[in-house]
Amino acid sequence: MYKTGPTVSLLAALHCVAWLGLAVGALGIASQRASHAYVSLEVGCLALNIYHEARGESHDGQVAVAAVTLNRMQSASYPDTVCGVVWQPRQFSGTRQSVRHIRRDPLARASVLAVAEQAYATPRELPLKGATHFHANQVTPDWSHQLHLVGEIGNHLFYES
Repeated sequence: MYKTGPTVSLLAALHCVAWLGLAVGALGIASQRASHAYVSLEVGCLALNIYHEARGESHDGQVAVAAVTLNRMQSASYPDTVCGVVWQPRQFSGTRQSVRHIRRDPLARASVLAVAEQAYATPRELPLKGATHFHANQVTPDWSHQLHLVGEIGNHLFYES
């Protein structure tokens, strides 16, 4: 394939390195695109959860719901992706409803997307470290007596397990 000799061998090696660099570069670009798509999907799931659980809440209330969702993702007791946490059976009211995919309020949709993007990008800055559960303060789920109450923000109570 290549002639031998010091100059030709060097050229052959450079040719192989160039092809390898192109292949690695192409993989890097594909990986970046896949990574961007993955992050977009995760942020979308987080926004969906915030929308259904806290769209009528203050900014702080929406951030708190995002924190619980992301805290669950970090816990060994829950799936390790945002979408896995949000769509885990019987965990969030928004994913139990048949109209869960419909977001009718465009202002709330924009607001929760901004909260989701910020929360996903800076999880260390979120409140309620360790909180993995919440519920509206007008109900008292059976599980709430077994967990430690760590805060109340807006119309929700937050717990750590």
